Amino acid sequence: MEQQSKWKKVVGKGAFVVVCILIALLLLAGAIYGTYRIQRCASGAKPNGTPEPTATPEPTPLPNRLYEAEKHLDIAPPLDKLDLNDGHLEDYSEVLSDPTRWLDLTPEGAEGFTVIRSIDLGCSYVCEDGEYYRLGEGTDGKGVLDVILTDFDWDDAPDLLYTYHFGANEDQCAKVGWFDFDTHASVLSDFQLQNGFLALAEEDDAYVLYRAERDADLETGTFGLTFTLRIGTLIESQGRLRLIME
Repeated sequence: MEQQSKWKKVVGKGAFVVVCILIALLLLAGAIYGTYRIQRCASGAKPNGTPEPTATPEPTPLPNRLYEAEKHLDIAPPLDKLDLNDGHLEDYSEVLSDPTRWLDLTPEGAEGFTVIRSIDLGCSYVCEDGEYYRLGEGTDGKGVLDVILTDFDWDDAPDLLYTYHFGANEDQCAKVGWFDFDTHASVLSDFQLQNGFLALAEEDDAYVLYRAERDADLETGTFGLTFTLRIGTLIESQGRLRLIME
């Protein structure tokens, strides 16, 4: 009986040691797991084993456009064809008579006409068969900013879609115009952008209006447009120019 009692004591001590070892192992495992979770959270890893992206996707590049100074006129337009008041003709007659102070903005693919802009005054025109038709409105500002040759109203005849800038100081605005070669007149947008510039892009058979930044060389007249914010899509509806906002 005494020997049996001693055996029980030995067994009891052994079980106690085993239990202590198991508890220690559980505590160690818990500490390791806790450290692992803390490191995961600190590194921003996603739960449930979701893999991190291997690289940040590059943004889709926006279009840019450059109107170069090399595209000057050979002959300046006749002053009496420009539909300007006597004050402007008197004050700007020298630069208006200088062909190097006019920039040719004619879009690629155009036939039988040119689009021109005065570098100094900003007034812009379509010239066709010796006649000059004003684009946009006002004489202050940058004039035509961007122009696209298109059949905007789907009548199988060419049109011009353009953006332009006018006004000075806090009254500066940018708008959109649509020039119809049948009527030789522009339909101007009701909407406008205060103190900014607008540019056009043809995307998937639609004409998209962008907000843009303009960088210009005042000496040569060269200017570039950097597209910054997509605004919406331009459509023709019942003879009017409309913008579908995004």
